[in-house]
Amino acid sequence: MPPTLLPDGSSASKMVNQLSSCLREILSSVNKTHLEPPLVELDFDPELLARIRSLRSSPDELCRNSLDTAFKGALYDLVTNNDAINTATLPIFCNFLDLSLVLTELDISGANLPLDLIEELFDSQTIPSCECLFRYLESRIDRVTAGVEGGKGKALVLLRLCNELLKRLSKTEDTIFCGRILIFLSKSFPIGERSGVNLRGDFNVDNVTVYDDILQEPPTAVDEMELDIKKDQMETDQKKEESATGVGEADIGSARSPKRLKADAGQDTSQREPTVLDANALYPIFWSLQHDFADPQRLFVKGNLEKFKVGLGATMAKFRKAEDDSIKTTGKVDVANGPKKADEKKAGVPPGEKRKQIDGDDNDIKGEGFNPKYLTSRELFELEISDLTFRRHVLVQALILIDFLLSLTPQAKEKWKDLKTPNRSVQYAFTLGLEDEKWAATTKEQILRSLEPDVQGRLFTRTIKTVLIREQNWVRWKAESCHPFDMPPLGDADIEDAKQKAAKACEIPESYKYTMGTPALNSLWRATGDLTGLEGLTDPKRNHLPSPESFRQPVKDAELELLDAMFPDDIELAQTKKFTSTWKALRLASRDRFHLFNKFDDKFDEKRNDLEMLFEVEEKAKEEARARMNQQAPATTAITKPQERALEANDNNLLVTADIDSTPSSSAPAQTPTPAPTPIPTVPITNT
Repeated sequence: MPPTLLPDGSSASKMVNQLSSCLREILSSVNKTHLEPPLVELDFDPELLARIRSLRSSPDELCRNSLDTAFKGALYDLVTNNDAINTATLPIFCNFLDLSLVLTELDISGANLPLDLIEELFDSQTIPSCECLFRYLESRIDRVTAGVEGGKGKALVLLRLCNELLKRLSKTEDTIFCGRILIFLSKSFPIGERSGVNLRGDFNVDNVTVYDDILQEPPTAVDEMELDIKKDQMETDQKKEESATGVGEADIGSARSPKRLKADAGQDTSQREPTVLDANALYPIFWSLQHDFADPQRLFVKGNLEKFKVGLGATMAKFRKAEDDSIKTTGKVDVANGPKKADEKKAGVPPGEKRKQIDGDDNDIKGEGFNPKYLTSRELFELEISDLTFRRHVLVQALILIDFLLSLTPQAKEKWKDLKTPNRSVQYAFTLGLEDEKWAATTKEQILRSLEPDVQGRLFTRTIKTVLIREQNWVRWKAESCHPFDMPPLGDADIEDAKQKAAKACEIPESYKYTMGTPALNSLWRATGDLTGLEGLTDPKRNHLPSPESFRQPVKDAELELLDAMFPDDIELAQTKKFTSTWKALRLASRDRFHLFNKFDDKFDEKRNDLEMLFEVEEKAKEEARARMNQQAPATTAITKPQERALEANDNNLLVTADIDSTPSSSAPAQTPTPAPTPIPTVPITNT
């Protein structure tokens, strides 16, 4: 067979050898021994990159295949020279894969080359080596997934290598690694990617639950007598235990939640829970429910649905019995994954190991209840039923299935008519009957009540409700054929229009020419003589503080009106005017004449004028102060003008001015009294 020739006439094998030698030279020039930071174009020799670019002169497919072959040959050499991928050898493979990324980004090699090389590595390595190598994908996720589009190109290669790796992993032993792969896929593809959606609504019918076969033989007469004797003995022992421990039906009722008590009290005798079966009778019924959970379409057959209803009812009755037994034993509601007491001390634990033991207990608590697949052995059945976490998992499965059935009611199907592009694969022809719909709604309420016996149970139930509501939204999205819900970017015209509107909204508007709102209000306001707008608010008259003397005449006028008043209404109005004016005047006088208030006459008189009394007391105090100053001063000495002004001042220091030394001397001028501080103006008080 003749050798393959390139368009320039050279042999393809010769070009592969030249590319392989270039790759070896480039990798030998890199000395990075760590996973981070990633290698870029500047980290490689530019001359060697130019040689590869020159060899890859034309965009012919044969040239690309030659480069891919050279890379795979170099990869096989690395795998042969290194036994396994571990922490020590991981940087060697990372440098090699970074080189393929750089050539891809420079458009020298194909876009799928890095993923093809990673897929070859995963196929040739063990699970521990793959787990170590997967760190490279997680650290280079932005560069590896650049240009990924669902359903073609790099997306198909990425999905294939991740799915093939997941098939090799164990769900029980490699759970963390499986989660890392799924998280990587969720970051690599958009949330609306159709390749990750079960568009046809297929169920995992391969998830078959295998359990033991227990042959139930009909009981004989002797067996029935023995069962009756044992039953009587158990009832007697139970009564003795309740009398000794003080835990009875009342205590059980007190430990239950208020919703559970209300439901039990209002339950009709015809709708009471079914008879509680023994473990042997319930065992096959219970595990047969898993067939319906794995394939809900089996319930479209009337016989299977009736069988499921009976089995679920018997299971819920057994669960309630297990909850009551737990309350009888412990006196409180069972708690799933409850924290252990930190002050519990175990014998024989060294002081240095105490912290390690506490940390180990915390890890056990966090991992408690994690069972991807429960064991179905008959010997473990009763222990599993007594576990609250196990009961919750089963009831949540029942809630999911009941929600599926409620989505097939006539009312729910009526909403499907509004879908523009319906997905017929998830629109089932089966319709739930009216009686079955009532049973589903009632059973759902019973399950929700049984899930919330305490605070933790209510939190768990609220979480489950939130998840189910969000799942209904995803189901509707799938029924609408998974239409894209990401909005396209705005165009240049829309962006420019938004800028103009924003600039116009930020402009300072012109002042409104009608200050009071309308022309009529402006004219009316100016007709009153008052200023409009801010000018009226800054008018000095608004800050004017009247004097007590200004209320003297209004008080006298009110007294005259009181004398002339004949009717009770007129008398009350005049008294109100007098008291209001007097109170305002005294309030103003208290600012600088408060020391005169204790000199009022204590005798009560309805006709007296308190304001006039204030002025009389003030005048009397002035005369007394003037007389004292005249006695202290010589007869020939005249009172100076500053002293006279001090006597006439109406302030807080009126009486103190009398102590001023009024004796004049030739060497020192007469001392003038210090003026009192000016009172701070307050809000004006108008005469009303």
